[in-house]
Amino acid sequence: MTIARPHYPPFEHVQPTKEDLPYVDLGVVDLAKFVDGPEGLKSRTQLAADLEKAITTQGFFFLEGHGFPQSKLDYLQAVSQAILDLPLEEKQQYPAGSLQSDGDAFDDKRKLGAERGSGFKPRGYWAMQHGVRDQIEHFNWRNFLHPTIRDEQDYPPLVRQHLPEVVEYFSFLHLEVLRKLSALFDIILELPEGTVWSLFDVTPDQPEVSGGGFARAMIYHGMSDSDEKKTDGTWLRGHSDASSLTFITSQPMTSLQFRDYHDGQWKYVGYRPNALVVNVGDRLEFLSGGLFKSTIHRVVGPPKDQRGHRRLGLIYFCDFKPSVLIDPLTLQSPKLDRLGYTKPDEWERITGEEWDDQKAKSFGKIHINDTEGDEPAPFYIYGRLAERWHQLGK
Repeated sequence: MTIARPHYPPFEHVQPTKEDLPYVDLGVVDLAKFVDGPEGLKSRTQLAADLEKAITTQGFFFLEGHGFPQSKLDYLQAVSQAILDLPLEEKQQYPAGSLQSDGDAFDDKRKLGAERGSGFKPRGYWAMQHGVRDQIEHFNWRNFLHPTIRDEQDYPPLVRQHLPEVVEYFSFLHLEVLRKLSALFDIILELPEGTVWSLFDVTPDQPEVSGGGFARAMIYHGMSDSDEKKTDGTWLRGHSDASSLTFITSQPMTSLQFRDYHDGQWKYVGYRPNALVVNVGDRLEFLSGGLFKSTIHRVVGPPKDQRGHRRLGLIYFCDFKPSVLIDPLTLQSPKLDRLGYTKPDEWERITGEEWDDQKAKSFGKIHINDTEGDEPAPFYIYGRLAERWHQLGK
């Protein structure tokens, strides 16, 4: 007997804008062309060439042919909307961190902060320019690859009810999509097959020796006209991700921008139905010695014909195993050695977990983010500049 799943109103995305806007020319990687085994080496090599061009310049690409059914993704977005629309009183019982970023201390290793912790991040957590605070809510899931730990965590009843759908999608991204991309990274870096995947693979219920990360449902409510004027239209400040890779559902609301590698200008990421938008994070950039680019991106208010709507996205921030040291010495890649991408002397040898803890807790703190212009106040973490604004020739 099949039990009918609960029905929720679908999330209504806006129609694509008709305005003439500056879009970035992103590469496309079609995973439907990926073939395992010796007979697929030619197709994988061609895909690796497409991927290399994208991640060594823009740091972003569209991922098509990933294989996850759109109908299931639509339902998960409807579920996510229902979760994020729970009453405030219920959300407050499951906080991911403090009410504001400055309340999540750098030196408190027990707490991940609302940026990374399980549960709800409230509106107003992050500081922006001129005293403005964000109008974004999200819910984070952690340990979804580890059944025992996952099931023992505390969730709102609606979240627990729909763990199977959450686990199905985000596990698919890690165990299927990421595995294939890792094989392409091996080809790019001239490494034995399986090398990069060994940094991401999973031993169930042992997160300390597993790749992982965290999943997020994130909704933008929009800002008041006065606040938007103070931030020059920015809803989420320019930043790079502390993850290894980030997977984002492609959305028709024209709000996601990043700094074009070729000219340094802010440009929009377009909408590609049924595709994912994938970007390189800091950990992968550091592992490659800077060959792969963790590009600065932000979210701004949409054009006039898309105003008055919310923006919902599903995001997966995936990471290497906690013990992986994030510099080129870890890989011993012939290609990186040949091209001169080596560990700078000023970089301390740190793990991705060490980087993530300090970088994530810096985001949205007043003394870093309440500045004029696009860029946050520059600061270094373990000898590495926290936000690196890549541009050709610079």
